[in-house]
Amino acid sequence: MLTAVAGVIGALVIGAWVVVAWGSRRRLPWLLAPFALLIVLLVALDQPGWSFLPVVALVVGSFAELVVGSRESPAVRTKDPEAPLSTERWAAAVAAPFRVALAEPWDVVARPSLRRRYRRVLDQQWGVIDRESLLAAVEELQAELHSGPSLDLVVDLRAGVAKSRLPREQGGHSTGATVRLTAEQIERLRSVADAPEADETVIIGAFQWWKSVHVIRLVCGGATLDWLSPVETQTLLRRVASDLQRRYSSWHQLSVAFHAGYLLWPERGVEGEHGGADRVWTALGLLTEDPASPWNLLPWDMPLERVISEGGVSSGQEQH
Repeated sequence: MLTAVAGVIGALVIGAWVVVAWGSRRRLPWLLAPFALLIVLLVALDQPGWSFLPVVALVVGSFAELVVGSRESPAVRTKDPEAPLSTERWAAAVAAPFRVALAEPWDVVARPSLRRRYRRVLDQQWGVIDRESLLAAVEELQAELHSGPSLDLVVDLRAGVAKSRLPREQGGHSTGATVRLTAEQIERLRSVADAPEADETVIIGAFQWWKSVHVIRLVCGGATLDWLSPVETQTLLRRVASDLQRRYSSWHQLSVAFHAGYLLWPERGVEGEHGGADRVWTALGLLTEDPASPWNLLPWDMPLERVISEGGVSSGQEQH
């Protein structure tokens, strides 16, 4: 009788642990696997009393992961620091804030451990549920970037307000997008824009091209969920990288535009907020300031690779 009870409890605990480990963003929960195997072994050997010890250990470990794992601070992590430069690696660096916010390696395009998260985020933020809707969302974003007006973000450092507008040569009319800034956000924008203390206004031009990061996130999601082939992934990432290299001249300029655009993004905080702290905003600061950040290490104007199609024919032209 005790063996049957131990078997049922063990099965329930092991099932709960698998769910926690699968949903976790970290690898540590899988290190509890020996406890799960020990439970099975002890029940099979008709040692139900001893099986409760690894059961307790597995319960405690799973609970700790739910509490501690979800609160892991943003961190700049790299899966392969020695990896050679590539278009994929460069493009992944552009979208790094969203990986750094999760304390995930920034330099991986397809991330199987994030499959469930990608499914949820793609559905909630873009209505993407399959390959067809993914490609439609990518095309819509790229069309918006190429056909939409160039916008300035005007930051009133004294009033603590930021609003978007058309450039002065196009009339300088406000677009209606406005956000009130915290003291920390004001200081961060002053810092990344290199604005002197005496300046009361900062103008950040062409900031809307920060939205290219969403194309990269969609592509990474498509690659992770096997909706895009390796060649399709490389082609789309190369296209985004080429656009960004033409619009901006440095990682610093991208950082300024990213900070500005992110503050006006309607979904801001939904992706990375935990306990009232905006994790993506924190990640932006890390990538800007950390010497180990790809934004401080990778060359902005690196040549982009040709994409070799399945038929062996190169796609695109080399950029110098």
